Amino acid sequence: MADLAGVNDNALANFSLSPNPASGRVNINTTVAGEKHVVVYDVLGKQVINTTVAGNELNISSLKAGVYMVSVTQNKVSATKKLIVQ
Repeated sequence: MADLAGVNDNALANFSLSPNPASGRVNINTTVAGEKHVVVYDVLGKQVINTTVAGNELNISSLKAGVYMVSVTQNKVSATKKLIVQ
């Protein structure tokens, strides 16, 4: 019998941020439909955005140019990727 939890883990681990580098808005693309809890951290580890995204688009217009870590949680599974803001 297959371990479906492992399948979900891989699906979220393969989420993408586009465009990257970005400015203004970024799309969070996952293979699973539904709401995503998104937390963005600056390079010092300070939380700068904490929101729930119903679609795919995240407004990042409040962020200054730099490197950020974007943590996405969906269906109790989390993954993190680097985002460059121009």
